[in-house]
Amino acid sequence: MVIEIGDKVRIGESGASTFVVRDIDHEEARATIEPDDPQAAGGYSFSMPLAALVAVEAQE
Repeated sequence: MVIEIGDKVRIGESGASTFVVRDIDHEEARATIEPDDPQAAGGYSFSMPLAALVAVEAQE
């Protein structure tokens, strides 16, 4: 499954938290993600390699 802006993802197959993809840099193969829960402690955007992200729908 291709990850796109707005998708919900986890970091790795066993990740407990969900994040929303806010931006994708295809040249660097990285995505900017932020916590799906706006009340999350330390909820800020950060960059992760696309290869580390797993779409939430793929696990359900």
